[in-house]
Amino acid sequence: MKKDYLCTYIISKGLKFAMDMAKIIAIINDKGGVSKTTTTMNLGTALWLLGYKVLLVDSDKQCNLTVTMDKTSYAPDVTTLYDWMLDEKLAPPVYERYPGLDYIPSAVRIDELNTWLADKVARENYLSKRLELVRHAYDYVLIDCAPGCTSIINKNAIAASDGVIIPVRADLYSVQGKDAVINIIQAINEGMGKHIEMMGYLLTQFEKTRMGMEVRDFFQGQAAPVFPVPIRKCAKCNEAPKDQMSLYEFAADSTAADDYMRLAEYLTNHMPRRKTWVPREWGQRSASAHEEFLKNQSMS
Repeated sequence: MKKDYLCTYIISKGLKFAMDMAKIIAIINDKGGVSKTTTTMNLGTALWLLGYKVLLVDSDKQCNLTVTMDKTSYAPDVTTLYDWMLDEKLAPPVYERYPGLDYIPSAVRIDELNTWLADKVARENYLSKRLELVRHAYDYVLIDCAPGCTSIINKNAIAASDGVIIPVRADLYSVQGKDAVINIIQAINEGMGKHIEMMGYLLTQFEKTRMGMEVRDFFQGQAAPVFPVPIRKCAKCNEAPKDQMSLYEFAADSTAADDYMRLAEYLTNHMPRRKTWVPREWGQRSASAHEEFLKNQSMS
């Protein structure tokens, strides 16, 4: 369901809002297959379950997050991030998944923006300017990035963010590519006067094998922090998207659902989880919202 942003008009007139702005977080790695989309979807849903207003932004031409959020938004007549980047006069292409959990879809043509932006002044700031129009409405904005760090689109995502999470698989190849994102963050901070936080490495698809433990120990010795909550390997992460679900609708009692919730609690400085706040509640709330979402989807 497309959202109507009257506030966009108000902001364009120069009025200010006396309220907190969302924390914008880019989820990015130079490598593919490290659970960037899985993390965006499930961390975003976990934050929503904790009571926060969340916006998920898909900036990847594969559109995996878009299709998981709502397969009907992967259509030629849908306004996407690609269109909005080209024309700032368009209304923000924000769509509602659940009340309090929204998303901006991507398009297969989004990589064309790298060429379009190449000769623009302040080309890395286009996404930042767009998100300033809507960030006041949320507590968290998570940007799902394509693999790679050096594309102009991904530099836009980093420059628009307050902080960056780098998902890494617990394997040798993740160790080899560990510095790519950090180097880009440092270059943007120094070259553009930004203060983007390197929030940490997030170990994904984690197993307590010899390799898994060695990689965990290795990342704990780096300059950038490693999150204390690794995301355990879980088949449900691959099964949930085919039904347009996060882990919380699909398998709320799965290990990865628990891990992403603990990550959300860590990021928001929540106290230890109440014993009455159990996976059954996550599943009931998200399943009810998902049922209403499917009902609205069939009516549109």
